[in-house]
Amino acid sequence: MPSLFEPYQLHDLTLPNRLVMGPMTRAKATPEGVPTPMMATHYAQRASAGLIITEGTWPERRGQGYFDIPGIATQEQQDAWASITDAVHAADGRIFLQMEHTGRVGHEVNSGGNQLCAPSNVPADFKIFTRESGLTQMTTDLHVLSTKEVWEVIDKYGKAAKRTKAAGFDGIELHGASGYLPHQFLSDTSNLRDDDFGGTPHKRTRFMIEVLKCLIDAWGDSHRIGVKISPGILYNGSVENEVEETYTALISQLNELDLAYVAFQTPESLRSLAGQDDDDIAGGEIWHRFPYEFIRENYNGTVIASGDLTKELAQNALDAGKADLFVFGRAYMSNPDLVERMQNDWPLTEVDMRRGYGGGEEGYNDYPTWQEQQAQQQQGPVG
Repeated sequence: MPSLFEPYQLHDLTLPNRLVMGPMTRAKATPEGVPTPMMATHYAQRASAGLIITEGTWPERRGQGYFDIPGIATQEQQDAWASITDAVHAADGRIFLQMEHTGRVGHEVNSGGNQLCAPSNVPADFKIFTRESGLTQMTTDLHVLSTKEVWEVIDKYGKAAKRTKAAGFDGIELHGASGYLPHQFLSDTSNLRDDDFGGTPHKRTRFMIEVLKCLIDAWGDSHRIGVKISPGILYNGSVENEVEETYTALISQLNELDLAYVAFQTPESLRSLAGQDDDDIAGGEIWHRFPYEFIRENYNGTVIASGDLTKELAQNALDAGKADLFVFGRAYMSNPDLVERMQNDWPLTEVDMRRGYGGGEEGYNDYPTWQEQQAQQQQGPVG
């Protein structure tokens, strides 16, 4: 049986193990979206992951739904990201940038005063955090993209991809999940268009496919472009009534693109979605048709799974052939040496979510490795 800790060949990129540090918004960039030096420290600390996928990064300012999240649309941002990729590569790591356009999800105060854009005039009805006012009602004043403007947004993805490659990244993951812009085009409730980008399941996939083609053209290699999807997820106001029809049409086209991988997230925790008790989960029966079975049945390439995973759940899913690589999120927040801890069965450090977002180094770069913890215990209390 394959092991989580054996190398995996992701086309021409050799991963030393199958653990993936998942993308996590941490709000550590400047208000203008420029990555900061502490982000280089953070990612380099976690370079033993088989693959690092960065936090969601906007290709244009309208796509910045949250405060202090980074962009890849300016030279200053590109240069700052280059310092991060240099640090990761110096630590023998591999890093993809997750490109995230939030579309209708957000508020103008988070995106530099820019009006948010969407495929249709269907606002997302919930609250979002802003620096100025805390939790604030999501904006309802949306700009509906014309067909010409849709192509202009796609072009901005391509320009951002060129900057991503120039910044030294190993690849790009398109964020097509979580109710953000590509997902908004996929959904029959947020996409009410009647042009070439809406009206049928196949037409609703066109925006995501055209963005992926643009990223591939900009990079020059389809094997360095991945995509994250979330069939049927109820998140950020996303509702889908034609899940199977839409994602069957999408995945058939993803196969033709010959991507690095397809990643997916589950709509809820594995336990609640699968409707199973702890004994079932411990036995590894964590998969369900959407998305574990469905994606493996339909997609021909590398599959990356996520969703409340543990070492045991991931290994059981690997043994059963349900996925190839496995994303860990919160565990990586508090365990920079997660691979080593899991490989040696060392206990994990619990994350303090009160220190999870915004701020400085505290709760971000001050979590010790297992070896550092042991050294501190041997030294005993100070004073």
